[in-house]
Amino acid sequence: MAGSARRQDTTRPYVASLAVLAVAIFAALALASPHFLSRANLVSMGSQFPEFGLLALAVLPTMVSGGIDLSVVATANLASIVAAVMMRASPELAVLAIPAALLTGLLCGAFNGVLIAYLRLPPILATLGTLQLYGGLGIVITRGPAITGLPGWYGETFNASLGGLVPVPLIVFALVAMALGALMRFTATGVRLRLYGANPLAARFAGMREPRLIIRIYAIAGLVAALAGLVILARTNSANADYGGSYLLLVILINILAGVSPFGGFGSTLGVVLAVITLQLISSGLNFLAFTAFARDLFFGGLLVVVMSARALLERGLLPRPRFGKPRP
Repeated sequence: MAGSARRQDTTRPYVASLAVLAVAIFAALALASPHFLSRANLVSMGSQFPEFGLLALAVLPTMVSGGIDLSVVATANLASIVAAVMMRASPELAVLAIPAALLTGLLCGAFNGVLIAYLRLPPILATLGTLQLYGGLGIVITRGPAITGLPGWYGETFNASLGGLVPVPLIVFALVAMALGALMRFTATGVRLRLYGANPLAARFAGMREPRLIIRIYAIAGLVAALAGLVILARTNSANADYGGSYLLLVILINILAGVSPFGGFGSTLGVVLAVITLQLISSGLNFLAFTAFARDLFFGGLLVVVMSARALLERGLLPRPRFGKPRP
């Protein structure tokens, strides 16, 4: 078991490599274009990546548990649709729009957990099914077209910047990352999550309440996805069941790039944050090179294949593992 843990826990070198890569890309872009360091561009980037960054954070605990949540984008859209409907209904209901959206995400995630914990559905199939279910519910509610005409206070609040430099979505992303990091590192739920992800059979023999843990983890994923939906709602000033179609690939790529083990047990919030920043910098670089959105998707898909292949070779000892600092005992 110890040998297996050493074989799979590649989080530390991944995080260190991402930090070096992010600094190198940032420096290269700053040297390549004086516009890159302009306040407008930096604020723009700080407003863009929290959307898919929050979705990546939502998927993180589910992957650490040994599963995955493919329904996060559909959950985010459904939560934003619920909020938009309530905002348009009346000023009284508009006050409850944000809590209702968060509750929607929580329930969607908990339902995923019930399917996985009690019906024993494979997470990839369960959440693939709910991806279609939640997307279908969104289409039924909107009847196809996007919901527009939201009150001005909502967009003004979520699209504002603190001191003209720090966008509110970036603050939300940072707070969620810190809260999730604390939960996974310093709480009993986080310890059980890692133990269960590393060895589910041993966790069951140790008397761990597996169903309750799984439902809790997927409910947290749904809650964070709902926050992402609220951020998207503010940026687009509308709600639609089809928003963020390309985000799912990006979210999985971020977690794999961050060193989150696809087999469960290992992964860090810091790694995901660094992976989000790195991919935002890469995306900005591709924009400067005038790559189209389709070319970016092609690039990110290829990068996902390369990173997963490299990880497989590392796990088999066919590639030298990068080392940063003193090895862990």
